[in-house]
Amino acid sequence: MSNPLYQAIYEDLKQKIESGVYSEHAALPAERALCLHYHVSRSTIRAALERLSHDGYILKSHGNGNFVKPLLFEQRLTSFHSFAGSLRAQHVMIENEILSYDLIEPGNYLTALFQSVPQQCHSARWHKLVRLRSTKDFPLMIETSYLPANRFPMIDMEVLKKGSLYNYLERCYKMQITDATESLTATLPSARERAYLQIAAHHPCILFERLCYENDVLIAVHRTVVRGDKFKFVSSFHHESASGETEGF
Repeated sequence: MSNPLYQAIYEDLKQKIESGVYSEHAALPAERALCLHYHVSRSTIRAALERLSHDGYILKSHGNGNFVKPLLFEQRLTSFHSFAGSLRAQHVMIENEILSYDLIEPGNYLTALFQSVPQQCHSARWHKLVRLRSTKDFPLMIETSYLPANRFPMIDMEVLKKGSLYNYLERCYKMQITDATESLTATLPSARERAYLQIAAHHPCILFERLCYENDVLIAVHRTVVRGDKFKFVSSFHHESASGETEGF
């Protein structure tokens, strides 16, 4: 048949997933219920579900059912990156909401951080900027940025509601990041973070901590809590010995 029954059922379920009738992580109806709904055999339903699984729309859990797969964004870790820039490359636009801004003295977090940063010429005061970063459909991450006031005397909040923090600092202060270090840690978000990210208490997140340097001086600290169900982190490594043989794998 040019248009077998399973293909029509696949297209209908696919449309319901894409339109949100079946939301992310939601369970699809059981196979028996789908058979009754579409008036077809179980083998036809299974063929449609296999196609949905193959095309990345659902996750099949043996004994538990079929669940709508969440949309994942790919983030490469092999070079310096910005989340917004990586998402734009995937044709996803980021919206910024400023949750808070303060000019602070170094607290416990920064003070502990400085102990491992001997190059730092400590600033007496720091800008603390907290932003919620979202797509048009759902929140993705909460980013807390610390910037030394002796390097960046003023920060324009209106510009940052729509634009890139890095682009703003490069344009206004001729900032040039020469080095950066980044760590990733699994974390459970706080109640406040869960509310902003619209996730449940058991929902895992990833904590990114990035230190940015300009000629060996720390000029930016970013603490970003990222939804664990929305990103796939990818890195590539290539290493060959002098003989041309790959080692260490």
